[in-house]
This record gives sequence, C-alpha cells and structure tokens, in this order.
Amino acid sequence: MTRAAACVGADMELARFGAVLQLTARPGRRDDLLHVLTNYAHTLDGEPGTVMFAVAADLNDDDVVWMWEEFTDEEGVRGHFEHDFFRALQLELADLLVEPAAVRPLAPVVRRVAPNVAT
Repeated sequence: MTRAAACVGADMELARFGAVLQLTARPGRRDDLLHVLTNYAHTLDGEPGTVMFAVAADLNDDDVVWMWEEFTDEEGVRGHFEHDFFRALQLELADLLVEPAAVRPLAPVVRRVAPNVAT
C-alpha cells in the first residue's frame, strides 16, 4: 500500500488523475455558470471513470468558479472528454466564460470527507 493510500483509508480508493480548473464567467454570469455546472454534475453517473466532481464559487472574485475533478485512470479521463454531456457542456460554457478554463492537472494524494458531511 502506498503512503497516499494509507492516508485515505481502506474504504476510499484514491483516483489516479485529477485537475483543478479556474473558470472565469462573463461579468454578471457566474450564477448562470454555477447552474450549468450543477446540471452537469447530475449527468456524471454516465461517466464511470469520473470519481469526484466539486464546484465552488470564489469568495474574492464575483466572476470566478473553481472546479476539482478526479478520474480513475487515463481511460476515465478519455471517457470524460468523449462523453456526449461533456461535449454539450463545452457549448454552454463558450457563452458563459470570458476565456477557456485554466486547467492544472494533478495527481491526487489524499482526500478526506467527514462521515457526517452530505455529498
């Protein structure tokens, strides 16, 4: 067992690939962006390789949204990009963002969610 796996615990397997994204909405459109991303989150059961998807509004910038995604493996990432709902999302984002999302690929190391926190 890797050190990262030991930190996560036996009941939560760590994803192999992740990314954090910064999305900057057109002025006054962040709520629309959050609505689109919330709707998109409901489609992720069709992407078995996507194991985590989280969205947060930036408290210091009224136009910025942060996303965190994790995937099982390279095939999971590929499946994510090839999924019909992802392609539809890209069309919706084109009207809402001032520029393409800034993407930082990452290798997840540890994740903890308190057992009493709703997901």
